[in-house]
Amino acid sequence: MLKTFGRLLAAALLVVMVPLSAMAAEVENFRFSSSPSKIRFVVDLDGKVEYEEVKNTKKQLVLEFDAKVDDDIVSKVKDPIIKKARLQEKGDKTRLIVDLNSEAQHKVFVLKQPNRLVLDIFRIRVESTSSDMGKGLTHIYRREDMNGLPVEVNILEIAPKNRYILKPFSGAVNKNGRGTLLKAAKAVGARAAVNASYFDSDGWIIGNLKLDGEWLGMESQPRSALVVAGGKPMVMQDLAYEGRAFFPKLGTFLDVKGINRSRIADDVVLYTHYYGPGTKTNQYGYEIRIAANGRVTEVSGAGNMKLDKDSVVLSGHGMAAKVLERVQVGDRVRLRETLGNETADEAELVVGAGPSLVAEGKADVRSAEENIAYDIARGRAPRTAAGVKKDGTVILLVVDGRSSSSAGMTLQELASYLVKLGAWQAVNFDGGGSSEMVLDGKILNTPSDGRERPVSVGLGVFPTKG
Repeated sequence: MLKTFGRLLAAALLVVMVPLSAMAAEVENFRFSSSPSKIRFVVDLDGKVEYEEVKNTKKQLVLEFDAKVDDDIVSKVKDPIIKKARLQEKGDKTRLIVDLNSEAQHKVFVLKQPNRLVLDIFRIRVESTSSDMGKGLTHIYRREDMNGLPVEVNILEIAPKNRYILKPFSGAVNKNGRGTLLKAAKAVGARAAVNASYFDSDGWIIGNLKLDGEWLGMESQPRSALVVAGGKPMVMQDLAYEGRAFFPKLGTFLDVKGINRSRIADDVVLYTHYYGPGTKTNQYGYEIRIAANGRVTEVSGAGNMKLDKDSVVLSGHGMAAKVLERVQVGDRVRLRETLGNETADEAELVVGAGPSLVAEGKADVRSAEENIAYDIARGRAPRTAAGVKKDGTVILLVVDGRSSSSAGMTLQELASYLVKLGAWQAVNFDGGGSSEMVLDGKILNTPSDGRERPVSVGLGVFPTKG
């Protein structure tokens, strides 16, 4: 008797349990939300569901899921990318149908507690390509959604073990001045390049610039720079040039106020062959030539003293000119130049701009500390930057701006993006219409001026021999 009752009870329970397990979830609500980045459709459900994407074309997206809906529901969404959205009964299932005005990327996922089916349709098409250029050089192109705005980014990554060397070069190729990056890069033999230091209208370099022990430009305001010391790339902060010329015979000295730029009133400028064939100064000053051994080989008040690779010229105006007039051929001059940091002083490469963007893997924009101009520090703009990963990989980045296809980045967004790329340290370079990247004889980005802007300094990626 008990055995029979047990069998009857088990059968009854089975009858009850089978319908319960087979019951489909029911739709409780259909809603949407809108943000600068996307349109989100949410189907609220009273149970778990599985879905299938049954149609995906440029004009329509259809999801089918195992849930019941009492009546067809049409969304009241009004958005430029959505023509119509609705829930529609399809047998014992439900379909979410979205008609599109234009093709868009999307993402579907399920959330629990409470149960929801979520469809995100993105306003901005995201793309990413990576090309191995060989010998440790990689080019990456990305189209990103930056807080609801499109941005186009070109990235060069130079691996630690590579067959390239980084070197700055003049936009005017063989002298100080401005020129287009593409033409200059071809002329100097760089495979790739980005614009680098800030500059004035006459090519006056604004930033510390040093290559193989030779100073090409200076900045007395403490700022950051990309530095290569002993073959190791890094970003260093608070580098400020201090230069002084000592005249032992006269018992005095002059502080150097500029390198390779126009001489102005009451000025002291040091010129190297990088500046061009001559100093381009007038007769209202005085100049002396200092050979590699520290001896004066020429003095003149005529101006525009010739420049060569075996000497430098110290040019003064005002009271400084009076001091230089007392110097004679054969006198010894001792030049002391420093960035206030031993590593930077001994480095083979220093390319300064600013501000520093990333320190120890965290975004840290130092615009105020480095006294960066307001028009650079604020707002979205085309940007150029250099970063270094913890393993020594160098990142050179250019983001386009001031267009409908790319809005540019703020410095904070740029810093955060570099952290996302894996930068341990990073520094901002000149931006705006100057931002440009070239590779293998082609311009990779779209300069915001609609054409190349002549720049003063490029940072080149040069193939090594062998």
